[in-house]
Amino acid sequence: MQTRRRSATAAVVCLSGLLVLGAIALPVSASAPASKQPTLTGRYQLYCPDPVETPIVLHVWARATITPVKASPGTRFVVAGFQTEVIFPQGVASALAQMSPIWGNVTGTVLVVGATPATRAVAESFVASIPASVPAAGFNFWVPAHAVRLGTFTARAATIAVEEASRFRLTLTVGRGAQADTRVLACTAFANSTRDFDPAQPWVGTKEPPPADAITPVIALGH
Repeated sequence: MQTRRRSATAAVVCLSGLLVLGAIALPVSASAPASKQPTLTGRYQLYCPDPVETPIVLHVWARATITPVKASPGTRFVVAGFQTEVIFPQGVASALAQMSPIWGNVTGTVLVVGATPATRAVAESFVASIPASVPAAGFNFWVPAHAVRLGTFTARAATIAVEEASRFRLTLTVGRGAQADTRVLACTAFANSTRDFDPAQPWVGTKEPPPADAITPVIALGH
């Protein structure tokens, strides 16, 4: 499932006709395209425009499992082991290290395609203690700190896909006491290694997402 910030005009031409063999006209049969099976997204990126500073790009990997994994229509299941790894790039983490620890909250929506209820709101808090020396790979932390279970759901289809909605709200509080500063960021999910993110950020200061397709990351599948 994808949403586009910029769409191009597309034309679809439907052709119908006859295949003529000698004096016999035979209709051409058209087969419907096979439906695309969902696949796990793995790592992806969150683009978070900041109302004051330049935007932040976070590297993310959410995971979960469907239990039981073979949830036939009418059966009940849970989404277990739900947890998200968030990586602050080295430059962002280093800038925030002097104000560590950072308190935060992430709110979003989990989509359970092929089941009811079809959505589940999630809100998780975290505390990130950034070391003074941040490795080149960046600083990672888990939200929540320990995996949680979501559910219960009822299967309505042979294939179940657990996805995260493309929009997230990230609240960060840095500093303490009177010096504390809280930022609320509206983040959007994009495919990992999206070309718009490399090697530069031409959209810095525009407070607009880059011209790419937002995604709803698939984090678990059941058959």
